[in-house]
Amino acid sequence: MSPLFRKNQEKAALEAAAQAEMQAEIGHLKRLSVRDLAVELLPGLGADAAKKGRQLRVQELGMWLFRDFHRHIEPARELMVPVREGLECLERAELVHSRGGTLSSVWRITPLGETALAEGTIEQYVNRVDG
Repeated sequence: MSPLFRKNQEKAALEAAAQAEMQAEIGHLKRLSVRDLAVELLPGLGADAAKKGRQLRVQELGMWLFRDFHRHIEPARELMVPVREGLECLERAELVHSRGGTLSSVWRITPLGETALAEGTIEQYVNRVDG
């Protein structure tokens, strides 16, 4: 077996493993309740997020969930509805607010959201809201 062929096989195996890991994470996130997903999302809007202090779209937060993966565009599409629902839950808890229309909304963390994130009390706020 030539070294080139072996490298291609290794690369394909690594790609398949990464894809399987990503699919497992997508499945995990889809199984979370809206409230649990909301808790996972708030840090994506916090001070340590990639776009600190900026407003983010649903797609960007979906990609943020997969920041440790090399490819993160596919899962963002697959998770758009659950991510939007999680953001709406955070908005009802007054931890984030949105601007724009249904398809073009942008989201930003509120001062209360920053406090909840810093204190680790996101769940308490999220659990107080309906739905």
